[in-house]
Amino acid sequence: MSYTPPPSGYLVPAAPGSVPRPSTVSLSALLLYVISAVLVISSAISVYTFASMPEGLFEDIYRDAGMDANLAETTAAAATIGSYIGAGLYVLLAVLFVVLGLFVGRGKQWARITTWVMAGLGFCCIGFSLAFASVGSSFGSSGSTPGLDQEEVTRRLTEAMPSWSTAVSTVMSVVLLLSLLAVIIMLALPPSNAFFRKPTPEWTPPGYPAV
Repeated sequence: MSYTPPPSGYLVPAAPGSVPRPSTVSLSALLLYVISAVLVISSAISVYTFASMPEGLFEDIYRDAGMDANLAETTAAAATIGSYIGAGLYVLLAVLFVVLGLFVGRGKQWARITTWVMAGLGFCCIGFSLAFASVGSSFGSSGSTPGLDQEEVTRRLTEAMPSWSTAVSTVMSVVLLLSLLAVIIMLALPPSNAFFRKPTPEWTPPGYPAV
């Protein structure tokens, strides 16, 4: 009878998904979907707000505040275009956060790192925006355009917007801020680390032929 030598031991990777998904990762993915929904709603509110304003209102506000007529027309057009570009950017970010939520839930390390980067940038931007809004009135008269009454521009723009828009925008900014912070923290907790860690290869002992 011929003898077949037993194969040497070898390493077999652990089965994918052997570590159950912890609640910290599940909640992080859910919050990423919440962030996406808030961004879409914010984009819709922005478009609605600017679309509902009378035509030529921006130009009138800048001209009445002391800006040259030609410059007022250019600035008004730039403000309108910028508002729609910003709304479109919010929609793109919403799609990105949905994609990140899907892959974070699947334990993809690249999605976790990308989420940290995007959430960190978003947290800083929104935090600075809220801080500036709270103290912005202190610098209202320091506009960069000579002769422009920035306080008057701010007052007229605020009056032209729906009464609920400022309050809703503030609430959504706070929701985004807290959600981003929660995602950053939860993806850094030990249960999340274990879930995103690459499976450790397991040693399989050599097998012997059956007698």
